[in-house]
Amino acid sequence: MTTARKLRILNIASTVLLMTVVILQSTQLISVFWGMALLVLIGVPTTVVWVILERRQGAEKMRGEA
Repeated sequence: MTTARKLRILNIASTVLLMTVVILQSTQLISVFWGMALLVLIGVPTTVVWVILERRQGAEKMRGEA
């Protein structure tokens, strides 16, 4: 499996997890503390993945222009 495919899978999975946490928190099935903790734990890797994807796309665009 290529790195790009792994990043896309991680991105989709983290989006699903974020939506699940928001739904659980809004229905008050989990407390605000645990909801925020989960959002942070899921959000940090998601942000890193987005940065990596943007850098890869930027590098591919620069190679295409050269």
